[in-house]
Amino acid sequence: MFVLTRRFYSILPLAWLAAGLVDSLALLMLPSLMLLGWLIRRHLRIVGLVGVTPWASVGFARHVTVEDLLRLAGWTALSPLPFLAGLQIRQLLLPG
Repeated sequence: MFVLTRRFYSILPLAWLAAGLVDSLALLMLPSLMLLGWLIRRHLRIVGLVGVTPWASVGFARHVTVEDLLRLAGWTALSPLPFLAGLQIRQLLLPG
C-alpha cells in the first residue's frame, strides 16, 4: 500500500501537465481527488486490520494518514504550475 502511494505522488505533476495540455480545469482536480479517495480507503483498511490491538497502532495509522494528507495538500498547492506549463505548451503547439 505504501509503495503505491509514492508512485501515485510521482504521477501527479504529469497528470496536471496533461490537464493543462487539454485545457481542462476539471481534469486538474481529478488526480488529487482520486488520491484523496485512495488515502481514505487505505486508512480505513489499516484501522480495520488493526482491530482490537492497542491504541498505539491506531495512532500510527492516523500519523501516517495525516502525513500523507499534508503531502497531498502541498502537491495540490503546486498543481497550478504544471497546469499553466501545459497551457503554455498547448498555446505553442496550437496557436490561435
